[in-house]
Amino acid sequence: LLFSMIVLAVVLVGFGHFPAFAWLLIVPTLALQFVFNTGLALIMARLGAKTPDLAQLLPFILRTWMYASGVMFPLARTLEHAGASKWISDAMLGNPAAVYMDLMRYALIDNYPSSNLPPHVWALAVGWAVLFG
Repeated sequence: LLFSMIVLAVVLVGFGHFPAFAWLLIVPTLALQFVFNTGLALIMARLGAKTPDLAQLLPFILRTWMYASGVMFPLARTLEHAGASKWISDAMLGNPAAVYMDLMRYALIDNYPSSNLPPHVWALAVGWAVLFG
């Protein structure tokens, strides 16, 4: 991850996005995501040891989760355009992948609107990390 973050910093500077105060938010975001990822990996390793077929199914589940979390598009705006009900929107925006991606976008993108972040996004990030960690 360290090498990827160095490449990301070079690309951002190359496109005219110079370090800002918000870049400091990368450290707690990555720390919380690390705890969440480690906990999830340990849970899935335990389940995979008991159910070998889960290893075949897991890539499909993770890929679907990634695309449903708004990795390629802004999830909040897409749900708004689709006319999703509030509880569906809250559930989609509260999933861990969407929470950590939104925090990283907010830290790295200069004009990323803070209105795209739910007001409780840091509480969700800490909650997911504590729950799975």
